[in-house]
Amino acid sequence: MDAAASSAPDSTRLAELQRAVQHKLGGCIWRLQQYERLLKAMVANTDLAGEPAQLKAVRDARVASVHKTTLGGLVSLFTGGYLRAEDECAPAQETDDKSPGDKLWFSFQQRMARSAERHEAITTELKELVDLRNELVHHLLERFDLGQLDRCEAAVAYLDASRATIDRHYQTLRTWAEHMDNVRALAATFMNSDAFKDMLIDGIAPDGQVNWPVSGVVSSLREAEQALAPLRSQAHWVELNAAIAWINRQHPDQTPKRYGCSSWRQVLHESGEFEVMKKPAPAPNTGAGTTTTTGTVVCYRSRREDQT
Repeated sequence: MDAAASSAPDSTRLAELQRAVQHKLGGCIWRLQQYERLLKAMVANTDLAGEPAQLKAVRDARVASVHKTTLGGLVSLFTGGYLRAEDECAPAQETDDKSPGDKLWFSFQQRMARSAERHEAITTELKELVDLRNELVHHLLERFDLGQLDRCEAAVAYLDASRATIDRHYQTLRTWAEHMDNVRALAATFMNSDAFKDMLIDGIAPDGQVNWPVSGVVSSLREAEQALAPLRSQAHWVELNAAIAWINRQHPDQTPKRYGCSSWRQVLHESGEFEVMKKPAPAPNTGAGTTTTTGTVVCYRSRREDQT
């Protein structure tokens, strides 16, 4: 009778501890899933590249791919992509074989730089988190015999420590995610500014430097060349004055002054994208049977690829 009475409290305590283990394990798994969801969102939005019209489809495909990735895979993508050692964060001259040279291509990357030592430490800590996740999901019952009171108590202590570790990682990740969101917000503000539109559409950097090959004024000159060349007696040369008149009608905002030039002839020279030729300007026919010339006419055409 005494033995039965003494075993009753132990049985009650064991049942309470078993329920505590279930509750605490569920809490750990719940927090790990929150961590995974946040990490997936960060990894999915670290890089984006493609033609503007395809960007949404590209992002959707990346989100779908990341959605199927395990925590271990996510950590590898994160530490090898967004998180970089400082000596790996120099401006990269990355090229994409799929990027077409004759089409508008958008590329966006985000990186968080840490010292080499800190990067290695974070990588190690995240690997330990992955190991902890695998231990909780796959090996907890192997490690702790929940039919024994002392092993249940040890399991509760282990789960409390595990939850503290997971919570610490989650709060750190939330801070990183907030920093990422802040950077994206700043980038969005800049992309909505006139300075960014000048750079993207017209090739004019905020410091006033012009990327001539992709500038709006060079594009306008090439459009005028294509529109007017078939109408000229020399198939590949276009009179500059005719091109200026065409651009004034079609693209009135494209002017030499916008690009720091005082004249269209300076645009042709500064850009280095065109050949220039002068030819005599014929005078009006006086009816006497002869034609004289007065001054010169400036003509241009796109520089040929084989010309050095």
